[in-house]
Amino acid sequence: MIFEKLKSLINRIMDIPKDEILLESHLYDELDADSLDISQIILALENTYKIDIENDDIASFQVVEDIVNHVESKIEG
Repeated sequence: MIFEKLKSLINRIMDIPKDEILLESHLYDELDADSLDISQIILALENTYKIDIENDDIASFQVVEDIVNHVESKIEG
């Protein structure tokens, strides 16, 4: 569920086809994300799931799965 939402956000914000977004996709090397892209994605996730994601956590995100796992832990926690 979170992965599907994240794929939709990446698709909308970065204009990357959903079928090219995998859990193991590297945010910067493969998807060519920049800090503005990541900021927009994180803000949308925070608003959607009513969570806060710290800057230190954002800095550690390397692949799509890192974001999914972090959001899941925030929701369950």
